[in-house]
Amino acid sequence: MNCFERLARRCRPGLPFLLCGVAAVLALYGPAARAQKAQLNTLRIGTTPGLAGDVAAPKEEAALGTLKDFIKEETGLPNEIQRQKDWKDLGEKLSRGQLNIGVFDGNEFAWAQEKYPELKPLALAVNVHRYPVVYVVVKKDNKAKDFAGLQGQSLALPATQQSYLRLFVERQSEANKKPLKEFFSKITAPANYEDAFDDVVDGTVQAAVSDQAALEAFKRRKPGRFNQLKPIAQSGPLPPPVVAYVSKALDDSTLARFRKGLLESGQKEKGQTVLTLFRLTSFESPPEDFAKVLADARKAYPPK
Repeated sequence: MNCFERLARRCRPGLPFLLCGVAAVLALYGPAARAQKAQLNTLRIGTTPGLAGDVAAPKEEAALGTLKDFIKEETGLPNEIQRQKDWKDLGEKLSRGQLNIGVFDGNEFAWAQEKYPELKPLALAVNVHRYPVVYVVVKKDNKAKDFAGLQGQSLALPATQQSYLRLFVERQSEANKKPLKEFFSKITAPANYEDAFDDVVDGTVQAAVSDQAALEAFKRRKPGRFNQLKPIAQSGPLPPPVVAYVSKALDDSTLARFRKGLLESGQKEKGQTVLTLFRLTSFESPPEDFAKVLADARKAYPPK
């Protein structure tokens, strides 16, 4: 069994797949890490609750322990994977040099960088589209014409650990003067997008929230069922998950190696396997418009 097969088994669905993906890409560059480990004695990776899920559960703690063992085995680097209290805590510890790498949800990075300007994006974690767009869909015979028209109806919010889905529907509900749980009569948590869309078509729930990539995938897989749906609300472009750092927390050679490993992962067969395993299509350098997307996100979804 090769290292990627072992990782696929060890990274359970409840484990943050993005964090696993970053670790797996670093494993591709194990020899380089072992050659330079004197420059970095312990790799300290922090993540926010939105990405980490319920890692307080005993099974998730065990899974994280297994992942730590895997990273050490493949890279030669002792490591610590730390779930922080929130994005503020993660940003502060990166700023102080207490962590080497931080993995943020996109909106959380937008907030954190405003508070800690020294935070820099190392790479964006992309799934099909660089910038996610959130859609709320209903069945075509639903009389609702916009988000406000969904008040009192039921919603499927997939349990995919993509916090921008909840962020969008929460803020839309609040714009209509009610918290999320009071705006909808019922909120379900299907395991994946396809189940959420199927539930709308079957009449189990009246609306579902998804991103653009998931909606396009459903159209390809089930065109007949897709044609029974209609979008009634959508977000603007949102920042994707971000792998971030602060210059003083990593030496230049380690930083360059990490960046190279992430950005070139899709060019290698093993790297493509890793991306597929963890539901990503690529890691990308932040483009020129990334700062504007962050600013727009802060304006549309200010931190609380």
